Amino acid sequence: MTKERGAKGEDDDELRWKIGDRVYALWAGNNCYYVSTIAEVNETDRTVVVTWDDADTSHRKVSFDQVMRPSDETTAWSRSRIEKRATVRSTKQKGRCLFINEACEPGQVVFAERPLLVALPAVAPKLWECLQKLHEAQPLNLGTITFHFAALVSVLTLETGDIDIIRDKYVPEPDEEPNEDVLRILKVLQEADLDGESNRIRNLEAKNFQRLVSAWRYNSFGHHKEDGLVLYNRISMCAHSCDPTCCWSYGDEDAFVLRSRMALEKGGELTISYLQDEDLLKSTGVRQQKLQNWKFTCMCPRCSLKVDVGRGIRCQRCKVGVLYPEVPTRGFETCKVCGSSPSSEDTQMLLHMEEEYVARVDTLDKKDLDDVQTVYQAALEIFERHWILYVMDTILWEGQRQKNIMVAMEHQRRRIDFHQHYYFRPTFILAWCHEELGDCMVQQFPSRKWHLMQEFQRAYQMLAILCGTTHQYTASPYNKLWQVSNTNNSAQVNASAGSNDGETRKPVAQASISM
Repeated sequence: MTKERGAKGEDDDELRWKIGDRVYALWAGNNCYYVSTIAEVNETDRTVVVTWDDADTSHRKVSFDQVMRPSDETTAWSRSRIEKRATVRSTKQKGRCLFINEACEPGQVVFAERPLLVALPAVAPKLWECLQKLHEAQPLNLGTITFHFAALVSVLTLETGDIDIIRDKYVPEPDEEPNEDVLRILKVLQEADLDGESNRIRNLEAKNFQRLVSAWRYNSFGHHKEDGLVLYNRISMCAHSCDPTCCWSYGDEDAFVLRSRMALEKGGELTISYLQDEDLLKSTGVRQQKLQNWKFTCMCPRCSLKVDVGRGIRCQRCKVGVLYPEVPTRGFETCKVCGSSPSSEDTQMLLHMEEEYVARVDTLDKKDLDDVQTVYQAALEIFERHWILYVMDTILWEGQRQKNIMVAMEHQRRRIDFHQHYYFRPTFILAWCHEELGDCMVQQFPSRKWHLMQEFQRAYQMLAILCGTTHQYTASPYNKLWQVSNTNNSAQVNASAGSNDGETRKPVAQASISM
């Protein structure tokens, strides 16, 4: 951001905004701050005209005192600053991993890193079109052209040093020979008319191309806005864990903002989840199967537990207790209510029944709520605190919210209960469950001020850890909490998309929040 001293006659400590500055500005529709870009500056009446990131055209004129600079938390750090904060070290079990050089509190920014490369179609449109045509004629084995495109864009746009950084990233097979897709693409590129895009890639060696493709495949992130990939340097050294010490969000200009999910001691390992939040709520076996995409077996603390408490089955003797399977013996714990244990035959029958229900749930049509409800009702006779019930609770919550809000709220409560039972760390899913439940309660039980505050408070505190207090996700439950706290009638809290005055309620991104 560019800032200069104020004009003559202004306070010497005041800063003047310039056209093009990225700022948080107050939107008069609801008096909350949003990300925008300054389009005009009027020194006479001390106002700016901003362009909102969401393309909203209202309330664009904002006074100087209602403009703030973006938080340092969202801006990428220099490489030297990152290296002071985190160190790469070799480990016996997992190879090179990333470790913190100083203690961090939950929610604290570990570092924010700018991309090494953002590989979007617009970077090399003719190359993208060429690969698309090749893929349509005969699909690539990876099912997408993005990895090959990113590898080629690396050669087209990066200096040798940065290309070497990509080549140095983790790949399961360092000496992998070029596969048929790589050879096919190189052959097509020799004849393709790519104008200036083709000069540097026509001389690309097949083995070098293969290494770059694999590096992008195992280390990149899908771009959060467009069809493309993003690769980072230090972030790619974070190992996976199903109980990750860190979480992340995007900052300015695709910066990767890494935060501590829990208190970290100096020298602690920085880990992230390669899986989506929803996958962290599935069984150990399912998680490990999904992680085969990266060709390793997870041995994190959660995956090393001897009992999988996300696969609860009702005790067949007392029908009250819950049995959890022991891994990998394929047996069950003794029921803590009646003290009985299933026989070998019953154990095999229960495990087989579980496999059948997992397969059935995997094929459910989310639009066919009657069928989902039928399967769910039958499953409740057998399972308790099982991840497949959570999956169906999610479908029924989403399907019933507009039809029967009381039924939907019960499924939402069950989702929260299972999440807290099976994985108690903050996740975006759990935070949004609390916020959405609070939204429903505003409609159904507006007088329960204490309960509304509790749901929005929990959502806010979790999101503050996950993405910081300045993020738009965090500001949403904060605003609702503030409204509940400052209104006599909680029914006045607007938890829906429309604002009180007919304004469109923008997704809030406050610049500073204090509790």
